[in-house]
Amino acid sequence: MTTICETLVLGWLSAIIVVAGALTVAPTPTAAEGIGLARETFVDGSRPTKPSPPFAGSTDRRLDTWIWYPADTDAGEPIPDAKPLAGGLRPLIVYSHGTYGRPDNATHFLFHLVRHGYIVAAPAFPLTSRVSHAKLPAADVSDAGSQPADVSFLIDSLLAHPRFGPMIDADRIGATGISLGGITTYFASFGFPTLDSRIKASAPIAPGDPPYAALGFGLGFEGTVPAPVSTPALLLVGEADVFSASTGGPGPAYERLRAPKYQVLIRKAPHVWFGNRDHVPADDLNPDCVWFEENTGAQPPLCAKRRPLIEPARQKEIVRYALLAFFDAYLKSDIGALARIGLVDETFEEVVLRREVARPE
Repeated sequence: MTTICETLVLGWLSAIIVVAGALTVAPTPTAAEGIGLARETFVDGSRPTKPSPPFAGSTDRRLDTWIWYPADTDAGEPIPDAKPLAGGLRPLIVYSHGTYGRPDNATHFLFHLVRHGYIVAAPAFPLTSRVSHAKLPAADVSDAGSQPADVSFLIDSLLAHPRFGPMIDADRIGATGISLGGITTYFASFGFPTLDSRIKASAPIAPGDPPYAALGFGLGFEGTVPAPVSTPALLLVGEADVFSASTGGPGPAYERLRAPKYQVLIRKAPHVWFGNRDHVPADDLNPDCVWFEENTGAQPPLCAKRRPLIEPARQKEIVRYALLAFFDAYLKSDIGALARIGLVDETFEEVVLRREVARPE
């Protein structure tokens, strides 16, 4: 049942589309067509990397980082070290990859953000990335508890960088990530003592229930608890996500957060299609089950149930739309974007939206 409060919020969100033209919002750079790519290595000498055979460990933490930015180029693909597009200070998004992932495994939405004026930085975490310098044969997820501090160190490094520091608006920093990267994003934004208050908007994707996952799977977050903060949050989750179902589901994470918060649940959406993967298995087999078979040699019991799924291209379209609207609303003060994220379930019939919105002052 829709409450009086919900009705008022919906009416307000609809109305601001009409009056947005009469409001003054923060100026933002125009959208870019071209994308530049830089590869940087940042080394945190204040924190060690633990041993994880065959990696012997290190007295520091090295983050090989991919940085995409709006560039003055017409090329369809990112151009290494292309000339940045003029347009003033830009918001920064830090992207965290998932288990044994890569910085470039979700470029369908990362590039979408860059083309709309964002700088995106994506590190290869030392012990959970397949392309990190540690060269592990599989992810050591027990190191995930160190990754929120990696996110903070990366923000420090980018703001101090002679090339990128002058391009970034330090007051408009966001974070997102998929799966284990979603858990990293959650704790970097909403955990104590792991949160970074410079993150002004956070969008964990398919994180399950991060505290449940951290405790149940030995992720290295001992002593970390949810923090009472009101950082704007978007949880993007899938109804057919086998990973989420085995890590507490999406409900508790949403309930634990403070407003403003949104949960965009995509009906019939699996876990692996949030990123770049788009393989459709035969006979309605969930592609998450293929991942489990390839990486663990077995499928969870949930995989015995077959059901039709959303088209992967449609799932990705919803992800791009929701992420851009959310970040534009809370990092660019875009009133129209605030309305779009608040009414995303009316734009896409596959979406079930939960929201609790604190009206801006």
